Amino acid sequence: GWTLRTSRGEVKAALTINCAGLYGDLVEQRLLGGASFSIKPRKGQFVVFDKPSSRLIQHIILPVPNERTKGVVLSRTIFGNVLVGPTAEEQDDRTRATVNDEQLAQLIAQAGRLVPGLEQMPVSAVYAGLRPATERKEYRVRFVPEQRYLVLGGIRSTGLTAALGLAQHAWALTEDGAPPVEADAAGVEWPRVPNLAEHLPRDWSQPDHGDIVCHCEMVTRREIEAALAGPLPARDLGGLKRRTRVCMGRCQGFYCSASVAAMSAGKFDQPMAIGKNS
Repeated sequence: GWTLRTSRGEVKAALTINCAGLYGDLVEQRLLGGASFSIKPRKGQFVVFDKPSSRLIQHIILPVPNERTKGVVLSRTIFGNVLVGPTAEEQDDRTRATVNDEQLAQLIAQAGRLVPGLEQMPVSAVYAGLRPATERKEYRVRFVPEQRYLVLGGIRSTGLTAALGLAQHAWALTEDGAPPVEADAAGVEWPRVPNLAEHLPRDWSQPDHGDIVCHCEMVTRREIEAALAGPLPARDLGGLKRRTRVCMGRCQGFYCSASVAAMSAGKFDQPMAIGKNS
């Protein structure tokens, strides 16, 4: 078996699965003394157009992929915006994903070439992320049975779609020596993700929602309170944004952040700053 020494103490394991993303090669180096692949962080920048843009397209628009990338995609989002991106920029930094004016301007220009009506459409948000590309385009999945070690490396943006298939494949690779799994679902209350999609009924259209806090994204007080409570509450603003979309609209929290700070007081690991006059 394994004895893994971590910052939170030792963990004993019969099987170690390395799914460390951008640090997968470094983790394999530490565990095995050598790495079978090298992570090459690939940054992707995105532009999000304002909600009226969703009337301009009805389908995903995607160029023909090449050997290196699937290219820049233009798509409606379930939140009622239009998204264009990502770029594909190699970098060494594994932690910082910054945006820059030149690449963002190129994305906006590309969107305008595909759908001319987007040329004058306001931009609501821009962001960037890193995906753990490697020196080869395929996923780096490898099982070392004599060491009870499995790596799922180089899982890029398609990993979300492939997650269930990857889990089945990982189990198939290790099931001969894997410990038995005992699951009893009786009495388990499975949490349900609240609807945030614009094509389905939102909480603001239901009675007794307690007022609308974020008018850009139509987020209600009841939605925010629910995300801050329960067995797995949001512990920071980023988590609250993902649960509710509060502060993620066109004003980027300019009008609602004070209310959110007051509602989340005492509930975040790092509190939002509240001025004396808030």
